[in-house]
Amino acid sequence: MAAGTSVSIPRQNTSSRSFTVFACGLFVLLGIVTTLLGPTLPLLATRWSIATAEAGRLFFWQFAASTAGTLLSGFTLARRNFKIAILVGNALCVAGVGALAVSNWEMARAAVACFGFGLGIALPAINLAVAEANPEHRAASVSLLNFSWGIGAIGCPLLLWATHNLNIFLWLVTLVVGVGWIASCFCRVPDGDRSATAIQATTLNRHTLTLAAILALLMFLFVGVENAVGGWAAALALPQFSSAFTATFANVAFWGFFLGSRALAPWLLRVIKEQQLMRAGIVVAIVGVTLFYFANGPALVILACGLAGLGIGPGFPVLISRVSALLGSHNPAATICFAFGGLGGAALPPLVGSVSARAGHAKAGLAIPILALCALLMMSWRRRLEHV
Repeated sequence: MAAGTSVSIPRQNTSSRSFTVFACGLFVLLGIVTTLLGPTLPLLATRWSIATAEAGRLFFWQFAASTAGTLLSGFTLARRNFKIAILVGNALCVAGVGALAVSNWEMARAAVACFGFGLGIALPAINLAVAEANPEHRAASVSLLNFSWGIGAIGCPLLLWATHNLNIFLWLVTLVVGVGWIASCFCRVPDGDRSATAIQATTLNRHTLTLAAILALLMFLFVGVENAVGGWAAALALPQFSSAFTATFANVAFWGFFLGSRALAPWLLRVIKEQQLMRAGIVVAIVGVTLFYFANGPALVILACGLAGLGIGPGFPVLISRVSALLGSHNPAATICFAFGGLGGAALPPLVGSVSARAGHAKAGLAIPILALCALLMMSWRRRLEHV
């Protein structure tokens, strides 16, 4: 998931600055691909003459494949060959989105898995490549990079609304990501510090394993809620709007406030603790998702989605900080935590659709993210998470 806040480019040498700017542009495109299913879900369901809840199973294929790609990327990056990972990941994104443009329902799952797998390979590779290119400004550079991902997430529904045609939208995304892949072939990518490949020794004692289990579950819930609400916003808002294209403004509100909250987080953390920010965000998200359930009319839907995004936004970056501080970035348990995040994205969004279908009420599935947020709120009070 994107974790970022600062929007200022740190001072770097020319080569590092050029690569960082290029990587940010590429992340805008990958942000569009990552969030593509959310605004297009109602249109895809109509195209294939299936229930929207059934189309929601595509979230599973995207995020399960993304998790597998992330794990594979880790093995690839152990050799610090960032460029191969970036090229392979982006090529799979181009192939997957292009295949989705021409696929039927049976082929769609493979197409979505293809670009999901590509995202799982490319996103970690670009994050680490930017960090290696800016050794004296790692945090600021990676924050800028993931802020760019958020721009893509906001731009995705806006682009669909502007084209007003599903086929044109999918082919346009295929084209621009393809251009990004071609540019990647000629872009100089840092090799990385091979001395950093040595994994620090860690003791997986009972305390560490308990912490890892708690953090993994938190990752599972945060990523699951983020994608459950962001993924289903347009589909659930559709009855309140004139068309599936205007319903995408629910996605714009969610991702816009989501990104804004991450931009504000560094200033908020100067006056409150990380855990306090996390808890406050969860409460705001609960209010937003609950309001979404009862919302009647476009204005209330947009307000509700905005509140949900505002609350959910800061949670994952804070959690990444907790994982780094409590487990260490080279601890194998930290890798498992991130894998659970991907599994949350694969599990919760399809569950929203299943609950809605079984209840016979479209918004009934919002009970899933509400319950998950309540569980997050209770778990955030665990004292173990306070200790560094």
